[in-house]
Amino acid sequence: MNKLTSICRLATLVLSAGLASCVVHPPGEREERDAALRAGKPFEKRIEVRQIQPLPENPTPDQLIEYALLSNAELEQHYWEWRSAIEQIPQDGTQTTTLNVAAGTSITHGHPSWGSSTLALSNDPMTDIHWPGKLDAAAKQALENARATGHRFIKAKYDLRNKVLSAYYDYALNAELIRLEQRNQLLLQTTAMVTEARNGAGTSGQQDVLKASNEVDMSGNDIANMQSQLLSQRAMINALLGRPTDAPLPVPTGLPPVRTIIYGDGELVDLAAKQNPELIALADEIRGQGQGIRLAKLQYVPDFNLSVGTDLMGVTQSLLGQATIPILRYEALNAAIAQAEAKLRASEAMRRQAGNDLTAQVVADITIIRDTDRQLHLFEHTIFPRARQGVDVGRSAYETGQASLLDLLDSQRSLVAIERLIAKLRITQETHLAELESITTSDLTRPPPTGTESTTQ
Repeated sequence: MNKLTSICRLATLVLSAGLASCVVHPPGEREERDAALRAGKPFEKRIEVRQIQPLPENPTPDQLIEYALLSNAELEQHYWEWRSAIEQIPQDGTQTTTLNVAAGTSITHGHPSWGSSTLALSNDPMTDIHWPGKLDAAAKQALENARATGHRFIKAKYDLRNKVLSAYYDYALNAELIRLEQRNQLLLQTTAMVTEARNGAGTSGQQDVLKASNEVDMSGNDIANMQSQLLSQRAMINALLGRPTDAPLPVPTGLPPVRTIIYGDGELVDLAAKQNPELIALADEIRGQGQGIRLAKLQYVPDFNLSVGTDLMGVTQSLLGQATIPILRYEALNAAIAQAEAKLRASEAMRRQAGNDLTAQVVADITIIRDTDRQLHLFEHTIFPRARQGVDVGRSAYETGQASLLDLLDSQRSLVAIERLIAKLRITQETHLAELESITTSDLTRPPPTGTESTTQ
């Protein structure tokens, strides 16, 4: 009977130790894990064995983005930081103490005594058993931090999209400017030949010949300079795609198609306020710091230690409980609470300022996009047709002998200059549109899918 009693009591002790070491899993942890696993499917295998479809011969911007999302190392870093933050939850929600097993016996005349042998179970005396509420607060704080890290992973995805598009737009614009400058150079070369012929005929001075020759050489220098930039621009795109910097990437044969925003200005501001991942992450951290205040206040609650022992004959048992009362640490605990509250206030102020800065950025992007659209409408529908009409009139005047070839060439060069300006305006508009889409985490040229409230979920 005594042995049975001892066994029962030891079982009770083991159960108590097990309960003390239980892990707190706050509501929402499983959903966060599932979301991370779904988002991380492209990164399940190491990059060395990962199967990524090669880029097509002439990739579109969307294909470049898709490739980058699968292979960009910085994006993968953000993902694994998310996974790491999730694994902090069970660590913070678990007792830091461990089970301590002690056994002893008395040896008389060289022989151990079964009756004087003892077995004791306790928590690690160097680490107290924490009150369960403390584990709950710590685990919930870790969960909110993990959610914030997850939203910053989403932000990294849209930032990468913005970087790829911006780099591609620069690549396409440079190629277009090279083509336009080559046309301009041909006109300058013709101008130089005409000027030299007129100089030979005595109708033009040597100064005009030198000026025309310089313009041809400067145009050639501009072309060479822009062609050299193509290499660095290609290397930039390849770096974002996780490819060797010298990997082949065809030069775009034209500018990307024009895209039109279907949202109003007010809707864009609202989208940024509701869907921007950084603002959502800051809100997560604020909630986590609220749990931090709760945890700091719970430090007033004493921690405790438990120890149960028995002799192996089952005759004598011992039970010991201790509480560590923080009576000497009240000033430090008060300071910790005040510090946690101060951090919360600082984070709230940071989020307000981040919201203000974000709104200002959205307004700036909208202003540039709208003004660029106005300029494009003016140049494409008024100035450029008028300049092209002027070239046609100048050609007719030249053919009838009413104007010189130099006048015709000059009007053609003006047409090229207008085309150059239109190309720059179009890329400026697309670049700021890509930045706006990164802020709002939305495709602003398409309506949202039915039933979808936020693309960040």
